[in-house]
Amino acid sequence: MKKNWTIKKENPKLRERISKNLGISPLTAQLLINRGIGNEAEANLFLNSTLFDLPSPYLMKGMDKAVERIKRAIEKKEKIAIYGDYDVDGVTSTALFYTFLKGLGADVIFYNPDRMKEGYGVNIEAVKRLAEGGVTLFISGDCGITAVKEVEEAKRLGADFIVTDHHKPPEELPDAVSILNPQLSDCKYPGKTIAGVGVMFNLAVALRRALREDGFFSNGEPNLADYLDLVALGTVADCAPLMDVNRIFVKEGIKRMENPKRTGLLALKEASSITGAVNTFDLGFKLGPRINASGRMSTAGKAVELFITDDIRSARDIAKALSRENSERQNIEGGILDEAVRQIESEPGILDAKSIVLASPDWHPGIIGIVASRIVERYEKPAILIAIGGNGIGKGSGRSVEGINIYSALSECRELFEQFGGHEQAAGLSIKAEKIDEFRAMFERAISGSGHAYVPRLDIDGEAEFQELTDALLTEFGMLEPFGIGNPEPVLIARSVEVLSQRIFKDKHLGLKLKQGTKSLDAIWFNAGGVTELPDRIDLAFTPEFNKWNGKKDIRLRVLDGSW
Repeated sequence: MKKNWTIKKENPKLRERISKNLGISPLTAQLLINRGIGNEAEANLFLNSTLFDLPSPYLMKGMDKAVERIKRAIEKKEKIAIYGDYDVDGVTSTALFYTFLKGLGADVIFYNPDRMKEGYGVNIEAVKRLAEGGVTLFISGDCGITAVKEVEEAKRLGADFIVTDHHKPPEELPDAVSILNPQLSDCKYPGKTIAGVGVMFNLAVALRRALREDGFFSNGEPNLADYLDLVALGTVADCAPLMDVNRIFVKEGIKRMENPKRTGLLALKEASSITGAVNTFDLGFKLGPRINASGRMSTAGKAVELFITDDIRSARDIAKALSRENSERQNIEGGILDEAVRQIESEPGILDAKSIVLASPDWHPGIIGIVASRIVERYEKPAILIAIGGNGIGKGSGRSVEGINIYSALSECRELFEQFGGHEQAAGLSIKAEKIDEFRAMFERAISGSGHAYVPRLDIDGEAEFQELTDALLTEFGMLEPFGIGNPEPVLIARSVEVLSQRIFKDKHLGLKLKQGTKSLDAIWFNAGGVTELPDRIDLAFTPEFNKWNGKKDIRLRVLDGSW
């Protein structure tokens, strides 16, 4: 489907001020404006922020109560349990605070639930077992904001609860000692979009400050910058926007990943064939999936062990095991995707519909969410995949396209579900197998009646001539890194570009030689979407990048779309 090119509105006056005051090109200044920068001070902070620009953790509501309770637990040698989610954000949250407390001499254990047996969030049976085992203080990581009954059960058993989470709070909150969540309406912490590991890092910073004031550290205090590798990994893997506080976390964290101090990260880089510098692509598509595979395929505890061990042999064994699980996950994912595509292609009615709902008893419930994303990418419509269990209950995972709220559509079908939840772009549900056909029809009506027509959009930062694309300009663009959600790579358009040569490789990619004016550049169009031959002249949407090969560094264009 042809994308709708949406060119960001220019602000010439502000662009000129930022360009002049910061000594950067007007095009780079416009990129900053396109990312929400409103004045020169904000632009300077964006480009030059450091750890000293992080807000005080005590701006987070409940921080003082959480710190005091943990201090008391350390002093009295109480048994503390870190209860973390099973995804990358939960794993890094768990490893961060477990390691921090262990370094303080605390009596601490960790627990991550089994995705298949216990499901998401705090599990009441696990709370009972841990409390009966002597735990008197629970600290959740990346979960717990809905754990009303579970926190009440902990209290009944004589244990306190500190909730650290970043998900949207429900109307009824747990009666915990403290709830740390920047999404709380009365929380003053400015980093509203930090991931769960970001909340946990703030708790560590605040606790260290309080202990320092108490004279706790007689032989030197822990350097919390050493924990930013975990913060960066959890933040990127959880798809948090890379602006403001998150930008500082990730920018500083990936610096510490080039030559990691953490044994587990060193082993994970080796297992992922990453040498030297790390970027956000590595975090999101190489390191993150290996950690997630642990929670999807078995138990996330193995991934936590990777990040808390100092034994390189043990770390390498775990990292290799995670890589094997990730490969197994990829194979299962491929099998589910193939079957899903066969279902779709064999039913003309599905292709003509506005939505896709598929089900099978042979699908792995921990993988269907990834496959749903692949289906959405391929067919450009909301999709829900349901794995039917032996008990006759289907667990479904859905993804949507921009502009269509899948949670709202599911809300219109709520009478059919055992339970459901989610947000605009992703959701989950459980449903009895015999109700799936009825749900498919009802969901289609809800999507069709939403009044939203999906047209894929490509946001354009501005126009550029080939002559403008210099080494100096691309180096300047690098000042905007790390790129990711909320801070995408620059996307430019060039008009009336001459196609000098073209070749297709691997049956889906296009290699191009392009010319505009007197300047020629190489370009590559990955997954060209069925385009096998271009006309002699086109308009081009692209991201400029350095292509490093055999010791040479040349400018190359990564083509995103074309018009002719």
